[in-house]
Amino acid sequence: MVEVGLHLVADNANLTFIFFIGLAIQSVLGLRFAYYAFRNRAETEIQTQAPIWTHLLYIGTFAALYGVAGLLEIVTSLDLAVKSVLMLATTLLLAFAIRQIHYTATSGDGGAERTHPFERLARAAFVGVVLAQTVLLFQFGVSELTAAVESLSAVAFLSYGVVFYRDQMSVGRLQGTMLDSLLRHLLPVLTFAALVSIVTLATVAGLDRAVILHVQVVFIIMTATALMTATIKLRQNLASL
Repeated sequence: MVEVGLHLVADNANLTFIFFIGLAIQSVLGLRFAYYAFRNRAETEIQTQAPIWTHLLYIGTFAALYGVAGLLEIVTSLDLAVKSVLMLATTLLLAFAIRQIHYTATSGDGGAERTHPFERLARAAFVGVVLAQTVLLFQFGVSELTAAVESLSAVAFLSYGVVFYRDQMSVGRLQGTMLDSLLRHLLPVLTFAALVSIVTLATVAGLDRAVILHVQVVFIIMTATALMTATIKLRQNLASL
């Protein structure tokens, strides 16, 4: 039976307070980000941009769900270790969104015809890793294995997104456009979201869990802050439609 009450993070009241604030901010800003992505998708007349707004909608949704799951762990007896998959999925979707912006800028139909079979295989593998991590967490809970899979996957997702970001910046076709600004706002969100997962690799090295959580909550707050600035961009674009 689920019990309602305060459950300390790592038996540390101060850390619990910081996590509660950070996760609450993440939940609210994730929802706002998803809302403005939805509004932009509904209002835009540029059909090639629809996949971008869809990616952003899911990014905000998963980010908000991560925050809500974390809050539930604090205020109830629920153990939602699988919540880390939500942040991992957020990171992957951010990388996919950056890729989609790149292809939208370099082709007339969103870049479908430019997608190499190897890249499709890589994207399928990334999705498979997220699903596999979900199964591992249900089966074994938080462990050195799941920490290693989570952190290494986040490194791969971050690298994937950065490659497309650098390619787009070198081409420069979006310079001064809304998509250019959006791309620049998404990179910090991707970076901090990935670091939330990457820091768990320290578990394998034997670092104290409390220390890891202190670092992790900083990146959670930074992810939420980056989402806030990106949300402002979405709101400005909506106002211009």
